[in-house]
Amino acid sequence: MSDLLSAHLRALGGQVAALSSAAIEPLASAVEAAWAADRTVFIAGNGGSAATASHFATDLSKTTRAKAPGSRGVRAVALTDNVGLLTAWANDCSYESVFAEQLRNLARRDDLFVAMSTSGESPNLVAAVAAARDGGVRSLALAPLASTLARRAEVVVPIHDESVQVAEDLHHIVCHAVTVHLAAVLAGASDR
Repeated sequence: MSDLLSAHLRALGGQVAALSSAAIEPLASAVEAAWAADRTVFIAGNGGSAATASHFATDLSKTTRAKAPGSRGVRAVALTDNVGLLTAWANDCSYESVFAEQLRNLARRDDLFVAMSTSGESPNLVAAVAAARDGGVRSLALAPLASTLARRAEVVVPIHDESVQVAEDLHHIVCHAVTVHLAAVLAGASDR
């Protein structure tokens, strides 16, 4: 058993060591720009990436908010969190439309959509990127560089590993790095 545990940790450690801040900066910059323009960041993923989307939205909404009176954090919404709405769209239309239809209803021009996928081939995320584009919403993907999602999104943070678990761990690490960066930036903004 310890061999399997060690192998996972070695694989993750190697991928973390290979991550560069330059690869993550486009996500941090896009979220910071959305905050500065008082825009909303919408986030979605499937399975473990759905949980990461929810976690990232929570961190952006709460952790980035400075303690100064009147300060505001990033306005972030995980499109994965409304089970009633997800199942209504899936049942009445298709699972492929569950995120796209939410974006069509909630997002406004110049908002930001962040899609997370370990494969980059999820039809509902690809459809959501198309809906974002049609609505003038910026799109960013955490996905393998050679994937359909990466080709369709405006900006890509390339994340790939043969192990879904390692890829999902990397998504968390990227999201936490962005949150830590934004918390510091927004705290500085409230000091001015």
